[in-house]
Amino acid sequence: MKSLISVLILLLTTLLLSFGWPVYQFFAFNLQKVPVLASATPLPAGPLPYQANHASEHAIFASKAEAILNTVRAASNAPGISAAVAYQGQLIWQGALGYADIATRTPLTPEHQFRIGSTSKAVTATLMAKLMQTQGFQLDTPLSDSLTPLPNPAWRDITARHLASHSAGLPHYKGNEDLLGFYHSLSLTHQFDRVQDAVALFDEGPLRSVPGDAFYYSSYGTVLLSAVLAQHAQRPYLDLLQHHIFRPLGMTRSGAESTADKLATFYFNRRGQDTQYIPWRTVNLSHRLAGGGLISTPSDLVRLGSGYLDPSYLHTDVRAQIWAPQRLNHGKVNPQNYALGWRRHEYQPGDTPLFTYYHHGGVSRGSQSMLIVVPEHQLSVAVNINSKTKPFRTFGQASLLLADAYVQLTAQTQRDVPDKLVSAASSTASLPAK
Repeated sequence: MKSLISVLILLLTTLLLSFGWPVYQFFAFNLQKVPVLASATPLPAGPLPYQANHASEHAIFASKAEAILNTVRAASNAPGISAAVAYQGQLIWQGALGYADIATRTPLTPEHQFRIGSTSKAVTATLMAKLMQTQGFQLDTPLSDSLTPLPNPAWRDITARHLASHSAGLPHYKGNEDLLGFYHSLSLTHQFDRVQDAVALFDEGPLRSVPGDAFYYSSYGTVLLSAVLAQHAQRPYLDLLQHHIFRPLGMTRSGAESTADKLATFYFNRRGQDTQYIPWRTVNLSHRLAGGGLISTPSDLVRLGSGYLDPSYLHTDVRAQIWAPQRLNHGKVNPQNYALGWRRHEYQPGDTPLFTYYHHGGVSRGSQSMLIVVPEHQLSVAVNINSKTKPFRTFGQASLLLADAYVQLTAQTQRDVPDKLVSAASSTASLPAK
């Protein structure tokens, strides 16, 4: 009898540990409410390794870009930072500073892949745009007509427009009232092979608001959108990304984390203030692919951004629909100026000319991402780091600084050309006639 009780106690303890340990790690790594039970390592002494690729005509910009990476990396205390810039659809510069892995002293390279967090939403929005363009996908068809079977009757009036603009009334991770789904969002241990299966993690409970009434940021909304897109096209979500986005745009290093072949190591950094680094715990983000689970590189992300500047890839009328900030039912634009999977904002540092840019950032487990597109200057810029900062802007400003540096250099070059022409003309006029 005693041996049976001992076995039962052992089984119960094992069960509690297997279910409780992932939850403990969530509270340690994400909420920082309990100690992270792992050893930390400092960055190796000496200068950080740096690698960059650019054409000779972009040498001045490359020097400025390196200085920006150094400044932002130091401010964010990230082990490594990687960035890329594309102009008129061509990659003109890419650079990486620091370490992909501290323990092995592996330098970060432009080929290393990162978790891009919510920048995945811009990828999903691009897929939606391509299906609008090629397969007649409609933004305003209710889920009662576009998703069968409908997992939750309360969702019947939600549309793809609501889902892509965070006005569907769905909860975000913390507001999920589906208890099993909430546990999965903490533990991050389960593999979901289909986006339709991931919807089961949040298909219970009421909506937070009537669809269209309020803005409430929800990654689950984008996951649900991916299920709608997959059903419309009758193909798996990841297959659709390959067919409509990755292959046409040459994004060879993007997709699900399970396909990564050169993934950076991601690190815990308490509020971006630590100089000691702990590798992030092992996680499975397959339940949030469309809203926050994809991987990519900065050079791949600027190819995505450049696709929006190429009317042969994305028609201008479709792009206009995707990039238009959405109005709520009361008629006003939502408080984040959120469009469909993108945000629209303006940037004017100092006395330099103002420009409009479209963007989406991402925060994932031990990783951060930022992608911006500046149509006026035909620019696409992406930056990634392998840790987290607080506030996000400490890191997120890097893409704007890079864009602004390129815009200013281009403007200076254009001013210099007429001056040289005038100078040359003056010199010729002063020569004696032959």
